Amino acid sequence: MTRLIFRVLPAFVLLTLVTCGLHGNARAGERTIASLRDFESEELKSAGFTLGTAATVKIKALGDGIANKKMTELGMFAYGWIIDATTREPVWVMDLRNTDRVKAGREFDGSINLPAGSYEVYYVAYAFGGSTWFSNFYVNIDRRNDNVSVDGKKKGVFDWFEEWFGDDSEEEWKEKTRSWGIDLTVDDNAHPTTFTPPMKRKNIIFASVGVGEKEKIRTGLHVKSPVTIGVYCLGEQVSPGHVADGGWIINRSTRKRVCTLDRTNSSHAGGAKKNIKFDDDIRLEAGDYILTYMTDDSHSPPDWNAAPPYDPLNYGVTIYLKNPEDAGKISLTPGDEKEPSLVSLVGIGNNDMESATFTLKAPSSLRIYALGERMYSRRQMADYGWIINARTREKVWTMDPEHTEPAGGDEKNRVADEIISLPAGTYTVFYQSDDSHSWEQWNADAPMDGDHWGITLYGADKNFDPKNFVAGGDDRQAGIIAQINRVGDSQNRLTSFEIRKPTEVRIYALGEGQNHDMYDYGWIEDASGRVIWEMTYAMTFHAGGGKKNRMVNTKMMLSPGTYTLHYRTDDSHSFNDWNTDPPEDPSMWGITIFEAQ
Repeated sequence: MTRLIFRVLPAFVLLTLVTCGLHGNARAGERTIASLRDFESEELKSAGFTLGTAATVKIKALGDGIANKKMTELGMFAYGWIIDATTREPVWVMDLRNTDRVKAGREFDGSINLPAGSYEVYYVAYAFGGSTWFSNFYVNIDRRNDNVSVDGKKKGVFDWFEEWFGDDSEEEWKEKTRSWGIDLTVDDNAHPTTFTPPMKRKNIIFASVGVGEKEKIRTGLHVKSPVTIGVYCLGEQVSPGHVADGGWIINRSTRKRVCTLDRTNSSHAGGAKKNIKFDDDIRLEAGDYILTYMTDDSHSPPDWNAAPPYDPLNYGVTIYLKNPEDAGKISLTPGDEKEPSLVSLVGIGNNDMESATFTLKAPSSLRIYALGERMYSRRQMADYGWIINARTREKVWTMDPEHTEPAGGDEKNRVADEIISLPAGTYTVFYQSDDSHSWEQWNADAPMDGDHWGITLYGADKNFDPKNFVAGGDDRQAGIIAQINRVGDSQNRLTSFEIRKPTEVRIYALGEGQNHDMYDYGWIEDASGRVIWEMTYAMTFHAGGGKKNRMVNTKMMLSPGTYTLHYRTDDSHSFNDWNTDPPEDPSMWGITIFEAQ
């Protein structure tokens, strides 16, 4: 996510900065309860105060913003606000409507009435902008020493600023930041006291706030008996369905999310439109849970690239008890899931397909953890995994986009975290990627757990017996009678096989077909050369990938005798030489006869 929010003014437009001091000194009988100044090296400052009685609070503030209808989302880039320290909701915000334009920016000089209680005042100067008859500009000011310019080279804080605005721009900017700020005064009769924000909630179970960039926080929760908790989570949503900073709670046993910060259950957190929050009660049944919170590479307390939320110091996640008497019902546990994987096909690159075969000696429950890519334009997966019965070639699980969750980063990143139960048998797990956006090279924001791009299988619960799992094996095993597979272009292959007793067989064939005709297909002849079965378009269905990939998976009875299995291809689109997306089971391009189960 870029730190340059809007284009800068043309070079011929001069930036004029005029300083103006704040005159918020308290008069006799008044007390200054907050004075936030000097934003040269810090972009956000805060103060807390408590009023013993209802009082009139006088506010003197100078900031700046862009009064342009096209930029209403940006609004003020240097301004202050006050929140109720208990509810965390704003009681006053400095904006374009309640400020007056002065030479140095935008000024608020007035007062508000507040009831007795505790409050927090904030002031931020996160960017600089302006407008003329010709254009508007809006530039994030990253004060960190590791600021990186648009061309990717390491820069000092003001190196790039000087390149755009001239050699004197640094001093002009410093003068501007010295003039910005906010002063609050109140009558002594209000019995004001001060504190350092943020005011902490009571009965906190876990809190990780002030979370920076590219962070991953995880903790476990053990619930001894049903309990209601409060969850307060602040994050960033850059577009519908695309949460860049956010968190969730899952049931460790079922892998179901019981709470998540997304557009369906969040509200605006103030500031930029992308700031969202989840603030609600969650009922947890007895069991074990995992809380996860992750952030991307921008817009966080180290550097806000847009207006911060109204409660910036609590950016992250906080969990607290609704009833302090429930303290014995819930406790923290390690959040890391260290159980060994049974199958791990991860670190998948572009245009790749990986597979692994395993056998279950007894019915077992497995946990599937898969990260992949969903296409923007269609509700289909571009990078995804699936599992088949190695003998019947029937799918037993697929990474269906309808059953995935956002995986962080770009909105096309999806994650599936499920528990499935499989009977004893031999299975093959696959993972397939397209030609872009993978662990090898992301073409958009990476997912939060990019190292697991692919599919991983684990034993699902404490009752899983590793002795029932046997890794390895040939995915074309398990009862094959005859097979012609991995067929290339312009081939006409055959193989003979014998049936010694009446046998029900399974015919599994993949080929190319469209417009009701087959171009790569197979058939079976008896000893006299008579065709007893042929792969026709009408009996096939889509085999995944390109629309012309067709598949048939059917059964028939064969009498004792000798038979010949045939497979023919045309001059294009065949194994390892696809001219469109390959099928989901490419190694089986051809025809296979199994003994039916």
